[in-house]
Amino acid sequence: MASGGSQKLEDKLTCCICLEMFTAPVTTPCGHSFCEKCINSYWDKEAQGPTEQKVYFCPECRKDFPERPELSKTVQLDSLVELLRQGDTQQAPGTELGTTVQRKRCPRHGWPLELYCKNEKRGICCECTVKECRDHGRVLFEEERKIKDESVRKTLEETQKEAKRIGEEIQKVEQQIAAVKDSSQQFKSKILQKFCHIMEALKGCQRKAVERIESEQALALGQLEESWNRLQHQLEVLAEHDKKAKELLTCADNVKFLEELPYLPPPGNSEILPPLVFDLATSVLTTTQFLNEINKLLQEATPPVADIKSTVSKEPKIIGKKVELRLPDNELRMCLLKNQQNLTFDPSTANKYLRLSDLDRKAAHPQDFSKMPNEPQRFEPWQVLCVQKFSQGSNYWEVKISGQSAIVGVAYERICRNKWGRQNFTIGQDQLSWGLHVQEDCYVAWHNGEPTKIKEPLCKFIGVSLNCDHGILCFYGVDDNMKPLHSFDIIFSPPLVPIFWLCEGTTVTLCQKAEGQGQIDGMPADIQTTLTVVEKQGDKKTAPKQ
Repeated sequence: MASGGSQKLEDKLTCCICLEMFTAPVTTPCGHSFCEKCINSYWDKEAQGPTEQKVYFCPECRKDFPERPELSKTVQLDSLVELLRQGDTQQAPGTELGTTVQRKRCPRHGWPLELYCKNEKRGICCECTVKECRDHGRVLFEEERKIKDESVRKTLEETQKEAKRIGEEIQKVEQQIAAVKDSSQQFKSKILQKFCHIMEALKGCQRKAVERIESEQALALGQLEESWNRLQHQLEVLAEHDKKAKELLTCADNVKFLEELPYLPPPGNSEILPPLVFDLATSVLTTTQFLNEINKLLQEATPPVADIKSTVSKEPKIIGKKVELRLPDNELRMCLLKNQQNLTFDPSTANKYLRLSDLDRKAAHPQDFSKMPNEPQRFEPWQVLCVQKFSQGSNYWEVKISGQSAIVGVAYERICRNKWGRQNFTIGQDQLSWGLHVQEDCYVAWHNGEPTKIKEPLCKFIGVSLNCDHGILCFYGVDDNMKPLHSFDIIFSPPLVPIFWLCEGTTVTLCQKAEGQGQIDGMPADIQTTLTVVEKQGDKKTAPKQ
């Protein structure tokens, strides 16, 4: 700490403008000394004044000079200052900060600053109070600092909360970007798989379909990137505001705090961006319908089976909406049974008039109309979903139908639970479901509200084959001969769920494969015997190869 004599000497060697010890001291004609930089800056401001006649004043004694006086360097004073600084090098820097602040003087009159003027937003001295700021609002520095400090802290808390919210929005946008990329990749892969089954002449159509998907993806990603950039910009604005606010809050100089507070950048208004709706299924619907029609035309132009060299394959060859069998009758079924799935009905989705039994493997629609309690997931039509969902691979199941009319199909789990006008069922009436309607005298295949009538003998047992990897859904009539009834060549976004509709007086039983046995629960004994003989014959044929 400086001694009393040293402190007095330091006061004498202090510039009245910057309130620091002289730096390169110079002397005016009136005999007062200032830092060379301080006095030049002071006179530069006076030279920019509105008056036409330039008059320069001494900040210490207020003596005026008609012309800007020449300054003379005081070498001895400079040496004395340097000597005093060398003697205080061991003193801790930054001491007596409060004293320095209290001794700050008014740049207009040279007196110490005592109050804060609200009108001019600056510190004023006693002379300013009497002259320029006599009718202005004046308060102590500490009182004004307390009011402004609370306001800045409140704004800082709000901007920090807003920054956190924007960070969460950015995470949501990034998740949407990943979901868009994944969904686009799935649809592009399925489109490419479809085009592999089309003739070489359709490669141009393949390219256009892929480009459409990538265009939709690019458009969606562009919108999301724009949203991300907006949120990032808002976050940067808030970060800049927080940085300036924190710097103000750490400022120990009340005058500097209040003078720089008006220049604090506003946090800005944040906007909530609407969620992006990305539906590739609708975008590629036209392409899917076009491919189905092309497949149908190719099938009609294909030569009869007798003209084609017969070959033996382990799976049926499916083209368009017809199934061409390459296997003996029940050998096809034995191949399908390798992918047999045991299904169970979902009670929470069953219509209130349907009755489930046999461990939820049997559904009946009695005519007594006794209602079940309402649940949010129940169908308003006479429909019920299964618990099992299928997203990949080949899957096969069989059902037994007893009654006049029923529908067997698959659907997305989000299929509508309400009725549509006078329709008794919704399976196959939209783009979310596919179904085979077993009527009294024929079959009718349904999808997107378009029926396809199928004239084939009715079977009590219906087989359903769903190949998720290739997008193929096939319905079979199961008896001594395996009859292909109808197939759908589809592009879908898994998972798919088995779904059923039961007319009054109809019962549907889900066939279950007994563990450790080849018998299927619910299958007639004569068909089981025939299948067993065929299976044994198949084992004998394959024995030599083993």
